Amino acid sequence: MKSSPHRPSIELLFKRGLGSAEIARRLQISSSTVRNVVAAIKKRGDASEVKKSGRPRSVNTRNTRAIIKKRIIRNDGLSLNRMASQLGIARSTVQSIVKNDLKLKSYKLRRGQYLSDKSKAMRLEKCRKLLQHFQVRRVSDVIWTDEKIFTIEPLPNRQNQRQLLSKDDSMSPKRRLAHNRLFPKSVMVWAGITATGKTPLVFIERNVKINSEVYQKIVLMDNLLPWVTQHFAGGPFILQQDWAPSHGSRSTLAVLVAHFPGFLDKNLWPASSPDLNPMDFSVWGMLEGKIAGKVFATVDDLKAALEVAWASIDDGYLRRTVNSVKKRLRACVKARGSNFEILL
Repeated sequence: MKSSPHRPSIELLFKRGLGSAEIARRLQISSSTVRNVVAAIKKRGDASEVKKSGRPRSVNTRNTRAIIKKRIIRNDGLSLNRMASQLGIARSTVQSIVKNDLKLKSYKLRRGQYLSDKSKAMRLEKCRKLLQHFQVRRVSDVIWTDEKIFTIEPLPNRQNQRQLLSKDDSMSPKRRLAHNRLFPKSVMVWAGITATGKTPLVFIERNVKINSEVYQKIVLMDNLLPWVTQHFAGGPFILQQDWAPSHGSRSTLAVLVAHFPGFLDKNLWPASSPDLNPMDFSVWGMLEGKIAGKVFATVDDLKAALEVAWASIDDGYLRRTVNSVKKRLRACVKARGSNFEILL
């Protein structure tokens, strides 16, 4: 029997000598409620509610599950803590319903390049052109290139960097600080890969501005051209690069036409597409992983570690990574130029 708020009134009227029917009429409640309370009074001498023994009734009811499901449909990023607070139930109950009853799992948000509608349309058009291009030319002949800044102080993973301390020591000097300098020393690294090899790493110091002259001399002429001459031994190759200002200036285009014919020009290579360049979607991440967690005393130490990591990348990895480009192009077309990695 559910607890009735009329128990005290029923007890008072019953002890005054009124019958169950009259009590029900005066309080305008059902006679069955009055009879149940009167029976309790006769049995125990008063109308107090007896607490039931055993396991308390679960709040995991059909109604609660339906409410939680509707809230998640409206906002699938809703915090479980906040939902539990709003519903007045334990977070563990909400978590159990979400996991066991609704069969939902928490996923981290995927990261990707922001793409406007115009960017998506452009990517769709150029991905189609690239697929046609690679029906005639081999994707294994492409030199995929990019630049990235590495610092001597990698950012700490504060989720994993922890200390085991007593409560008293938690506010003492024993509590270490994960810190980074405001402007840590760094170096710009340029590199490129093909399905059959990798270029030398080219280090460009922080105080050197990568303008057209620097890009043409240090990257293209001093490093890339000697490498392709030896690696391809006069055979065909295709240069891919992004279209940063120094890469697309008139003087740079003249160098490309003279020494790197067949490069992927702006009519073929889409902007805002790191997910199509193996250097971006795979190689840099692998290189970072190989030196992860290390703090280097000097930029020279960082360079040495990068050289060792670069040398350890094998041809099998390069071949698999480059061969995945056509699959990514098809996925980009299927996604109508939008972010597509969920389709892979």
